[in-house]
Amino acid sequence: MSNFHIKKKFGQHFLTDKNLVKKIVLSANLSADSQVWEIGPGKGILTEELLNNVTNLTTFEIDQELYPILETRFGTKINLVKKDILRVNWNDYFTDQKITIVANLPYQITSPFLFSVAKYADKFDKVVVMIQKEVAERINSGVGTKNYGILSLKIQHYFDVEFLFKVDKKMFFPPPKIDSAVIRLTPKANKMYLENEDLYWKIIETSFRNRRKMLRKNLLSIISKDKMAELEQQSGILLTRRGETLNAQDFYKLYSAINSLS
Repeated sequence: MSNFHIKKKFGQHFLTDKNLVKKIVLSANLSADSQVWEIGPGKGILTEELLNNVTNLTTFEIDQELYPILETRFGTKINLVKKDILRVNWNDYFTDQKITIVANLPYQITSPFLFSVAKYADKFDKVVVMIQKEVAERINSGVGTKNYGILSLKIQHYFDVEFLFKVDKKMFFPPPKIDSAVIRLTPKANKMYLENEDLYWKIIETSFRNRRKMLRKNLLSIISKDKMAELEQQSGILLTRRGETLNAQDFYKLYSAINSLS
């Protein structure tokens, strides 16, 4: 334990409050047979509480110095995957049973991790993660707000989002510079059907590429200038608007029109 050194490159901020840990685990509504993934277990404060509730726990840890600490504390009670969660093939760890993720997520992997979670949304029962408060607010934000964007639309397309509670930076060692929040994501029972998901997300990403530009400027990389009037007529969306003013249904109208015009 004394040989361990905190590494900024891994965004290590360890939870110190056991009551908070209990609150996080309770938020996941686990049953004894739940299959759980924990990302970045650190020294194991959350891991220990998870093992009080489940027997099937897979932890993904990138820091080699933490392996002996985790192995000494938990032995074979956990499946310790000694790899970066962003570099493993998630399909290697899925089973027929849906997974619940419970994690104090390292800050610097938040967005890429959540985009991956969205990609495999149908594999998860629920996702309870502690992330930067500002990112939690972005995920939960609505059209027209400054936080609204691609991440909001993508996560809300696949999941029902709940902002559960804030977590003060003093709850960590070393304390980060910003506060955190815990969110719960539950896969949508009836999400919008998209025949061509790649096109839908390309339209959204392009619309937000330059937030100050109008749609007719941003969308030129997808549809030619001579089809803009037809796109506006078919979609019912004024192309003088900016991407941040469109909700998911508006983007669906654009997508359907572009799909038919292509």
